[in-house]
Amino acid sequence: MGVLSIALLAAALTQDAGAAPADQAVTSYDAGFFAASRPGDAKAMIDRIPGFAFDGGGAVRGLSGAAGNVLIDGRRPSSKSDSLSDVLARIPADQVIRIDVIRGGAPGIDMQRKPVVANVIRDPRGGISGTVTVSDTLTLDAEGRNEGEVAADLAARLGAHVFEAAASYERGDAHDRRGTHRVRTAGDGRLLMDSRIDSDKPGEEVVGSAAYETALPLGDVRLNIRGYREITDVTERDAFDYPAGSGLLKEAYRGAGGEFGGRYVAPLGGGVELETVALRSWRTNETRATSVTAAKTVGYRRFDESGETVGRAVLRFHGWDALSLETGLEAAFNWLEGDSALMVGGALVPAPGSQARVEERRGDGFATGVWQPSPMLALEAGLRFEASVLDPGRGEEQGLEFAKPSAALTWTPNAQQLVRIRIEREVGQLNFNDFVASVNMYTGVVTAGAGMLAPTQTLRTEVAFEQRFAGRGALAAILRHEQIEDVIGLAPVAGPNGLFDARSNVGPGLRQMLEVNSTVPLDAGGISGGLLKAGLKAVRSEVTDAATGEHRSYSGQSALEWNAAFTQDLPEWNATWGVNLSGFTDKTAYRFDGTEVSGAEPWASAFVDYSPRADVTLRLEVNNLTGRSAWSERDVHAGLRHVADLVYAERRDEESYRNVRLSVRKAFN
Repeated sequence: MGVLSIALLAAALTQDAGAAPADQAVTSYDAGFFAASRPGDAKAMIDRIPGFAFDGGGAVRGLSGAAGNVLIDGRRPSSKSDSLSDVLARIPADQVIRIDVIRGGAPGIDMQRKPVVANVIRDPRGGISGTVTVSDTLTLDAEGRNEGEVAADLAARLGAHVFEAAASYERGDAHDRRGTHRVRTAGDGRLLMDSRIDSDKPGEEVVGSAAYETALPLGDVRLNIRGYREITDVTERDAFDYPAGSGLLKEAYRGAGGEFGGRYVAPLGGGVELETVALRSWRTNETRATSVTAAKTVGYRRFDESGETVGRAVLRFHGWDALSLETGLEAAFNWLEGDSALMVGGALVPAPGSQARVEERRGDGFATGVWQPSPMLALEAGLRFEASVLDPGRGEEQGLEFAKPSAALTWTPNAQQLVRIRIEREVGQLNFNDFVASVNMYTGVVTAGAGMLAPTQTLRTEVAFEQRFAGRGALAAILRHEQIEDVIGLAPVAGPNGLFDARSNVGPGLRQMLEVNSTVPLDAGGISGGLLKAGLKAVRSEVTDAATGEHRSYSGQSALEWNAAFTQDLPEWNATWGVNLSGFTDKTAYRFDGTEVSGAEPWASAFVDYSPRADVTLRLEVNNLTGRSAWSERDVHAGLRHVADLVYAERRDEESYRNVRLSVRKAFN
């Protein structure tokens, strides 16, 4: 929220702090709605909203498409690298006046093509607030393996100035993989390998961020900065039963990055507002690995640097009751420079794309309008036009242009029901890491760097229905159909030592999805304060396999994913407890010379939150309650998998640890 608006908003709140829009497409949840569960922060409040599925945004280049589906005081966070989940977790619950859920669009709300957004409205009054959280995760049956974390944040609103700061430090080893049994057999059934693998994965991460907001003679400005550093060291020990022997894999990862930028918002009069955002970010990543067995020694190194400079300017017109318009421009420059090397027995194994510098210059113009002729009806329509020049470092540039129209109609016949129809064209983004060759040291799979690529284009249509009931209950269903061009997948390419897989455009594709989410209060069933949330996503996909020419599902796509969560508020004990379950069906990954099918048992966890006083929360979690197992089966052929002989088949069975996490959070205001 702009500093210039504080005085006016404070006066309005004095008259009616719980005031909310009368629009049926906007549902408001004030602080009283969340009182029984005593949430500690805004993220916990968002998780309690019936029928609302949190979306943290995409890790994409630029600002268009990077936004999540939660606003803070009507605006998106000005930082890209600071996750929306973390930003919300730093807002104390006692500073939230209400949360508005907007479905289908509303005048003056920046939906950014999201069908549903939540707007967290904070108390604008001055003061100092913050939290300190200390936690420790103990891995059970793992000889004392643990991971500790301390985090603190501070916010101070002093007159026309707002200061914010946050920092966290995490260190230890909390990975849950207990051990892996690997069996490899030849095409004729002979045993080639039988081994058991165990591993350690200690790591360390430091994150810090700060922001400053103040009023200028015309408008408000917000500046933010963030930096991080992370270290991970993996040691994997392989004990061979057949043939007798041992193996050792050591992998070290080092990563660091930062971001600085700002946002300027100026009212221009007559219901017109100008918002500008500018950011610059940078990242470095380095991986070094060595694998030693009796048969051979393998070494691998990969280093990459990347950066982004992006600017965005938006004009918003919302001087009308039923109509709002916005138009703007965005420009971005992105780059990544990387190199990788694989050594086997001291000899270099060349792969296409081992070194690359990728650059993209992109411009994006857009216009969007929301028309609400009645409280029951809202129409949102927009058009984006994107032009870019991509240089993948192969001696040639590629110019691309795309028009991206969208339209959505939302009908809310009453405060409890909603029907939405939406159609849009979306253009994906290329992953710059695909242009640099990489090696998976755990499986030995080499992926070559890509040549020229076109981004995936998707024509998406969807129909959504929502029914709210019993105060806290909701049922939401979405049926989506996607017609896709230039699907990006793996395809065989020729290299110095034979065929490799590389990212390529493999033709058109199809994806259909049904998603259902429900929230059911259990008070009527005799469980006071009980709440059952469940979700189901079914996906059918189809694409042409680049190696075989046959139709198949998307690589790595589960046909069915599900989750269920039970919680119960116990106000007389100042506590809340719950159980979470989730799972998915088996999925298959495809390469030119083989396939890998993988699956896992359902994941289960439980928690208890206890507040001995209003400013202190203790949370006890038990994760992986059942110590679930996972498995994979991989077939490797001598060439194209549909014509070449089977070289070997490998099965891995993984066991995992349970862990217990205890955290203490102290808030001050």
